[in-house]
Amino acid sequence: MKNSRKTRIVLSIAGACVAVSLICCHGCRGTVDTETALKVQAAQQVFDQAQSPEDYAKSAAMFQEIIDRQCPSGAALYNLGNAWMRAEQPGRAVAAYRQAARYLPRNPYLENNLAVARGLDAPTASRPIIETVLFWQNWLSYPEKFYFAAAAALATFVVAAAGLFAARRPMKRITWVGIIITGVLVFSAAYDWNRFDNTLHGVVIVPQTVARTGYAASYEPAFKNELPEGTEFEVLRRRGNWLFVRLPGGGEGWIEEKDAVTY
Repeated sequence: MKNSRKTRIVLSIAGACVAVSLICCHGCRGTVDTETALKVQAAQQVFDQAQSPEDYAKSAAMFQEIIDRQCPSGAALYNLGNAWMRAEQPGRAVAAYRQAARYLPRNPYLENNLAVARGLDAPTASRPIIETVLFWQNWLSYPEKFYFAAAAALATFVVAAAGLFAARRPMKRITWVGIIITGVLVFSAAYDWNRFDNTLHGVVIVPQTVARTGYAASYEPAFKNELPEGTEFEVLRRRGNWLFVRLPGGGEGWIEEKDAVTY
């Protein structure tokens, strides 16, 4: 009876391990092919030889095409942000840098460039309590969280399997510690999935836009001041060509979709 119970625990852990491993592979489309590598080289060459905002915008369009074709990478998104900054479009640069930060969270140059792109007028959001508790949340990259969760699940599975043949209390304790650690890491990865893949974000890309109380230009402004370029928001819903957004400070209003880029 006890062995049957242990077996069920091991099988449950094995299932969790397989599930997490499958999640780790989510979103990737394979290795970079020769054609994509040549396009990266061409986009970088256009960037290096650019002499005007229009030239940098051309480079940005080339990097965007590469990102759309292949699994997003931190390097490509970082280069896209740099190109948009040189093209004098900081709003688009903010969107690119934010996405790059998912894969390059410890890159100091990225952090500095994002601060410059955001400027001084854009509102900032306070750090959620959960990100303080999970202190590694903004230090590990998006894929790294899944890898660590998968590794913890696999290690716990091995210990639990070994415990079937060595019925000792230390093995049981280690197994339960592993289950707890795996659970925390899976929750950390799930939190990132929710804020990155399940939540639609956006950035204002025009010098200023008016947020309104309804989805038409005839509605009253939702705020006293217009939203400057680089203002970030979360998209709550869409109605025609209008987006209902929530700002970092908690305010909500409708803006025209053409005045923003979403990701």
